[in-house]
Amino acid sequence: MIHIIDHQSLEVVERSPIQQGASQSASDFAELFGSAATQAVKGTRVSAVPADTSSNPVLKLPGTPTQPTLGDPDVQQWLESYCERGGATNVTISPSSYQAAPGAGNGYQNCSYGPDAIYNQALCNVVGNAYAASTGDNAALFTSQLPGIPSKQAQADYDAELASKNLQRLESGQPIDTSAYWSDPGPLSAGGVTYTSAQLGYAGPGQSSGPEPIYLSSTSQIQGTDSFELPGYTGTVTGLQPGRYYTLQELEAAGLPKGQEGNQLNPGSWSLTPSS
Repeated sequence: MIHIIDHQSLEVVERSPIQQGASQSASDFAELFGSAATQAVKGTRVSAVPADTSSNPVLKLPGTPTQPTLGDPDVQQWLESYCERGGATNVTISPSSYQAAPGAGNGYQNCSYGPDAIYNQALCNVVGNAYAASTGDNAALFTSQLPGIPSKQAQADYDAELASKNLQRLESGQPIDTSAYWSDPGPLSAGGVTYTSAQLGYAGPGQSSGPEPIYLSSTSQIQGTDSFELPGYTGTVTGLQPGRYYTLQELEAAGLPKGQEGNQLNPGSWSLTPSS
């Protein structure tokens, strides 16, 4: 079974056990999966291993004098930043810890996905490899090949889906999904209002527009109260409507203790290559 984080549709209630582990900070790895998890984030820093593009040749996005092209993902740097945001210090990620185990499948064939899928899958692989090492299970069951760049059609399908979802978020008064687009989705109109690509979250090819908003699930409500707990956060919030996304600032205004920015998911951004 291949576990993949797709935080485009991810809600706390829907996470698999391995995905739940992947959402925890690095300081929780050892508690979750034993000393093997700590070992997984040790090693000598080397250049990040790029996405496997053997079946999907790298497709450079068209550039203009003001529009740089997509460069490369630095998976190792993103994982180390993720761990440091979770409270770990002096972290060095071993590239082998985020690669798929021998015999692992590829969960990204014949589907559309965003630029940050490689970071999400690398994080899942760290947890999956550590879990398998601590239990003696076959790591191939808990890891997947890192995705490369999909076809232009798959890129367009993903961008259109993300733009449509963010349009719905804006119409309902919720913060947008900040995941990166492959390219500019263009403006969208609804109800007589036109939203620019920037309002829809486009910040450049392969660039996240900021930390992800946080989903408030009805299953997190404290029985007999109008207060909610948030998995991964300390404290509670009160008086909010469940089944919606909120910014960290909105949750703090509802009672969540401040200073927990490190617990937010920050979708990864790829490097950019200036256009010639």
